[in-house]
Amino acid sequence: MNSEKKEKRQAQLAKKAETLKEYASKVQVTGKNELLIDGRPYLLIKNYRDGFQVDKLEERFSQILTKYDYIVGDWGFDQLRLHGFYSESNTKGYPSQSITHLQDYLYEYCNFGCAYFILKNLQVVTPAKRYRRRKKDGQRATRRGSTQVKNYNRRPTAKIDFEIHERKNKPNKKRTLSVANQTKTANSHQRHFTIRQKH
Repeated sequence: MNSEKKEKRQAQLAKKAETLKEYASKVQVTGKNELLIDGRPYLLIKNYRDGFQVDKLEERFSQILTKYDYIVGDWGFDQLRLHGFYSESNTKGYPSQSITHLQDYLYEYCNFGCAYFILKNLQVVTPAKRYRRRKKDGQRATRRGSTQVKNYNRRPTAKIDFEIHERKNKPNKKRTLSVANQTKTANSHQRHFTIRQKH
C-alpha cells in the first residue's frame, strides 16, 4: 500500500517538474552583474548573502514582472519570492511599490536577515492599455465572458411631473394616564421592596 502511494507521489512530482521546465524562463548570465531573462537585459545591483540563484530564478520568474523597474527576490523557508518595484520617478502603482520603500518591504515582509537580491530592469515593458470600444445603439461595452447589457427604453426623468404635497399636522392628543399609572406616580416615594428586621 505504501509503495503504491510513493509511486503515485513520485509520478506527481515528475509531472510537476516537467511543467516547471516547460514554463520556466531562460536566464543567461552575460557578465559579472549583467544577465538576460527571456532576451531582456537586467542588471544585478545587490546580492545580499548570495541570494541570487539562476536555477531558482528560472523557475519563479513570470512575465508580469517585466513591467517593473526593479525586481527583488527574497528567500524564506527555502522558497524564492519575487516582488516588483517602480523607480522613484515612475508614478505608476502605489507609493509602497516605489523602490524608495524597499527597506520597509524588507523589514515588514521578509524574514530577519534573509538572503535577497535586487535586479534592475534595463528594458521596461509598459503594458498596453485595454480600451473598450463603444457599442452601437447606446449599448454599453462589456467584458468578455459576461452577458450583454441591454438598453431598455426608459422614460426620461425630465418628462415626469412630481406633485408636491404639504405636510398635514395632526392635532396633538394629550395622553391620559391610566389609573394604575397615576397610583404609581403618587406612591413613587415608597420602596418597592421590604426590609426585614431582626427580632
